Amino acid sequence: MVDSKFKWKLADNASDATVNTLTKELGISKILATLLVQRGINDVAKANKFFKPTMDEIYDPHLLHDMDKAIDRIEKAVENQEQITVYGDYDADGITSTALMYEALMSIGANVNYYVPNRFKDGYGPNMAAYQRLIENGTQLFVTVDNGVSGKEVIDKVVESGVDVIITDHHELPPDLPNATAIVHPRYPESNYPFPDLSGVGVAFKVAWALTGDFPVEQLDLVAIGEIADVVNVTDENHALISSGIQQLRQGMRPGLAALMSLANISPTNLTGQDIGFGIAPRLNALGRIADANDGVQLLTSLDEDEAQQLAKEVDQANKKRQELVANIMTEANQQAQSAQNQNRKVLVIVGKDWHQGVLGIVASRIMNETGKPTIIVSIDQNSPKLAKGSGRSPESFNLFKALNAHRDIFSAFGGHPAACGLSLSIDNLSTLEQAVEKETENQNFDPSIKQNLPIALTLTPEEISQQLYNDIQNIAPFGPGNDEPIFNMNDVKVTDVRTMGQEKQHLKFSIRSDKADLSVVAFGKGNIASLLSSPTGKISIAFKISINEWRGRKNIQLMLEDLKIDGTVIIDERTNKLTPQLFVKQEYYVIKDSRLRANIAPHVTPGYVLSVDEAKQIDFTNQRVTLVDCPASVGMLKDIFIHDQGKPAVIRLLLYQRRSAYLAGLPSRVDFAQLYRFIFKQQKLQWPTQLQAVSKYLKINAERLNFMIHVFSEAGFVTIKDGVLKINQEVNKTDLTQTKQYKKQLAQYKIEQQLLFNDAATVAKWLLQYLNLD
Repeated sequence: MVDSKFKWKLADNASDATVNTLTKELGISKILATLLVQRGINDVAKANKFFKPTMDEIYDPHLLHDMDKAIDRIEKAVENQEQITVYGDYDADGITSTALMYEALMSIGANVNYYVPNRFKDGYGPNMAAYQRLIENGTQLFVTVDNGVSGKEVIDKVVESGVDVIITDHHELPPDLPNATAIVHPRYPESNYPFPDLSGVGVAFKVAWALTGDFPVEQLDLVAIGEIADVVNVTDENHALISSGIQQLRQGMRPGLAALMSLANISPTNLTGQDIGFGIAPRLNALGRIADANDGVQLLTSLDEDEAQQLAKEVDQANKKRQELVANIMTEANQQAQSAQNQNRKVLVIVGKDWHQGVLGIVASRIMNETGKPTIIVSIDQNSPKLAKGSGRSPESFNLFKALNAHRDIFSAFGGHPAACGLSLSIDNLSTLEQAVEKETENQNFDPSIKQNLPIALTLTPEEISQQLYNDIQNIAPFGPGNDEPIFNMNDVKVTDVRTMGQEKQHLKFSIRSDKADLSVVAFGKGNIASLLSSPTGKISIAFKISINEWRGRKNIQLMLEDLKIDGTVIIDERTNKLTPQLFVKQEYYVIKDSRLRANIAPHVTPGYVLSVDEAKQIDFTNQRVTLVDCPASVGMLKDIFIHDQGKPAVIRLLLYQRRSAYLAGLPSRVDFAQLYRFIFKQQKLQWPTQLQAVSKYLKINAERLNFMIHVFSEAGFVTIKDGVLKINQEVNKTDLTQTKQYKKQLAQYKIEQQLLFNDAATVAKWLLQYLNLD
């Protein structure tokens, strides 16, 4: 079997009475009613409020800590026409925060500009050199957005120089906070703000609201983008903010966003939170990763359509460049992640040289998703060979911020969330970092081998999936933490038309056969499992989300694969007559009959995973992947490899390389033997094997079969071969040639080759499973 990556946890059954009531009273489907009940929405009033959130659900901004102090200082600066600089951050939340705060200050007549730090020159958070330049250019008040709480050293120096700083932030609060004029933060220890999970743009929005005195509806589009990009909790007031922001985005009021959505093939009319999360946000993030995030603020705030079009193209190009960089780094990073040394580690610290700093967080996220382990990716730049900079990502079950925060002394810069962080440290501290995070896994009782839960809303059949179901699901959006997009599962699916996509064949697409209509399934980053799904064996179950694929005006349902499992041993048919190193990149067992072949392959494989047949007899292959590199010599040898009171392998991969084929050579008939004997008797002696080809041509018997027949004659005593001369033996006993060891060995090889090498994949798989009692 192929086990699932996650532990599928099917939701508890919703009360039939409640589901029926909601179905009837609201006029909705039973599936939608069930999804509502699973979210605790169990009466009509709650459902109506959920479907149509109002501004009444959004809390008064003055409840935030230091809000009044912040407003008083800003109003004073506006009154005195002091130069205000909005100091932002380079991710999508920071870019939208900067744009929103800049617009709000402009709207009340402030003398305002903005500065988004450069990831490479300024690093994360407040940078003294940048602050100093801005002060020299006239800044008299700084308003930070989406950053600041971790910048005590810098901000305290700024304040000491006589320039005030107002911090608006949402990141984890360190023990020692800056001596700022005001710190507006939803989780400030001394405040009682009702909802702690605003993102940076959410906090900036509250400041803008308090500043203007009017609810800034026209800026909710920026709130929706920043909050979804930062993956904040989407319940409570965030649900209302994001829902209203999506409505604002659908109106397409900003030329820059309209141009960007066009390039991303996003229809404003039908825009969803998923479009923001996978279309808009990554493009804005790409600017900060590899270009200048200030262009993102300009894009969002520009009213000039020509300028907006040009900026949108630059943003889109940055995103394409970002994708290229990620693909290049992933290859090497993944090799490190799969190394024997890292197999035993609970946290991965992967080090590269001259990797682009801007995409390390994405690489860390992908490695983490693949391995289930917290992952820190750092790079050492040739211009700063003593410094390592990078990013970390972590699953929900391990608090990465907490783990690293306990060792701040080894970092020159550090900040982040429980699930993500940015850091810089001396290369001399890399081994200390590795040891520290491994120790922290013990402190947090983290074990990456324990599967994370994958919540499954319902089990569906192909016939239940439709565009109407997709529309129903969108009624409970926006999705995110606290209101996860529902994941469904489907059992014993019939998979067809499996193919890979992408330049590196990294993505996967296949179809599910249904009586109603075939369903298309897409799996990003899972191209490596194509062979598992192409196999005609095993019962496949999938976990998936439901989406829409729109192409040239046509909409079709598309399932997005989240996980899969296959019951029963999977037979993968990769039979080949040419072995290459690329066939031996996975950590799995390789059983090889031929000793010389084993010696050639061993350097390409993790030590201990290349096995002879005798060694294979000692290995428990239960739930393991096993590759038969060359063809077994007999069906008996096949049983020796797999049947020794052990469990079932997860996968048997068939390469079945065979340099010389007994089946293609063919078994000689009695007539063939008689013809050859008469020829040798007549010649009395031959130069052997010098004359092999000549005799083969003369008798019209292929060389392989002829050589085999000579070996049978030799064993039976019909001929002798010495010093390159083959002689007939005049006195021989009558012998049944089919009973010689040579003939029996060749017959066994002939039969196994006939079964394994010269049948179609389905026949081979079925026979193998039955023969080995694995079906």
